[in-house]
Amino acid sequence: MTALDKMIREIKDLTPMPAIANRLLEIVEKPDSSMNDIARIIQYDPVMTIDILKICNSAYSGLKTPAESIKDAVNMLGTDQIVELALVKSSAKVLSGRRKGYGLEQGDMWRYSVSSALIAKQVAKRLGLNNTSTIFTAALIKDIGKIILEKYVFKDFKKINTLVKKSGYSFREAEKKSAGYRSC
Repeated sequence: MTALDKMIREIKDLTPMPAIANRLLEIVEKPDSSMNDIARIIQYDPVMTIDILKICNSAYSGLKTPAESIKDAVNMLGTDQIVELALVKSSAKVLSGRRKGYGLEQGDMWRYSVSSALIAKQVAKRLGLNNTSTIFTAALIKDIGKIILEKYVFKDFKKINTLVKKSGYSFREAEKKSAGYRSC
């Protein structure tokens, strides 16, 4: 079995996104979905409900009337912001671990992913793109492969570092060479 075959098998072991995030993504893709449909999904997740109410009622949101229910919060914040909050919250569980192979401490990868998503969304807005939520999501999960690659990078860090310093490879090129796989 090649190194790439092993990595592909490990994809099955990745922690899945919580069901609420998947259900929200499914419902917002339906053209006939409503804010009530979104609120009905969230209301059964007490942690997500509390987090959304906290954000909605924070000084950041600047609302004059506080949201008293998840239905109020969903209507006040809107679909895009609700989905983004759910994805950010859900991705924290998947992306927050320490990644020794990349020199990332607990939470670093998650913070970087969220920052990338927020910046990508702002750039998309400035460019006048319509699919800012898709761009946000793509930027949020763009480094998910590092969860699998990290253990190979950690194991071969000296070899990778040598290829970068002495052979002029980029980190990505050295990582590929060391792990024994080629991308398309």
